[in-house]
Parts: sequence; C-alpha cells; structure tokens
Amino acid sequence: MNMRVLSLVAAAAAALFASGCASTTSLSQLTGQRWLKAELNTYDVLIISVDGKHYIERPMAPVLVDPGPRTIVVQGPPVAGFSRGEQRTLKLDVKPCTRYWLEAKKSSALAQDFEPRVNHTEAVAGCAAK
Repeated sequence: MNMRVLSLVAAAAAALFASGCASTTSLSQLTGQRWLKAELNTYDVLIISVDGKHYIERPMAPVLVDPGPRTIVVQGPPVAGFSRGEQRTLKLDVKPCTRYWLEAKKSSALAQDFEPRVNHTEAVAGCAAK
C-alpha cells in the first residue's frame, strides 16, 4: 500500500512540475542593454513599463512578457545638464520565445530626443513556442 501511495505522490509531483514548466515556455524577454554596440549614437535604455506594469525597480534584469502586441515605455540616457533622460513609447509585436535587445537611437550624442527601437533579436534557448 505504501508503494502505491508513494508512486501516486511521485506522479502528482511530476505532473505539477510539467504543468509549471509548460505555463512559462512561450515567454519572451526584453532587455534595455544593447547587443550590438558598433553603430554611432545608440545607447542603452531603461525599461520603465510594459503594458502599464512597471519594471523600474529591476533595471538590469530581463523583463519576461507574453507574446503579442506590447506597449513598452523606455527611458533614454540623459545628456549634459539633465539628470534623467526622456521617455518614449515603443509598440512591439512580441514573438514567442524571443529575446529582444532594445536601444535608443539619437541623431547626435548631444541630442536629448531619441527613437526607441529593437537592436537585436534571438531565440530563447530551451523555449518551446506554443
């Protein structure tokens, strides 16, 4: 009898583990650090929010998001004389199991204005798109 109960508990634990993994397998990642840094007048950004949910307390950690259309608010770097950079909104159709590196593209190093854009994308290793 104990072996039967033990095997039922093991099967239940395995099912819970598999269902927990399946719920996060298609998540994508956003990061404000550039992958490619060779282009002039491009800068890292701070991800402020995604669809109204704020992430400013975790500036270096990737933001995990579900696939689909997303509204991302980013803050660019400040220029001399300013303590904070300006904020811009980026509309992005996030694909499943994809990592996005975001950046700010300025017209010059002295410009406060910037265009938020995707610097690089890659598939997330070990992720199974649904």
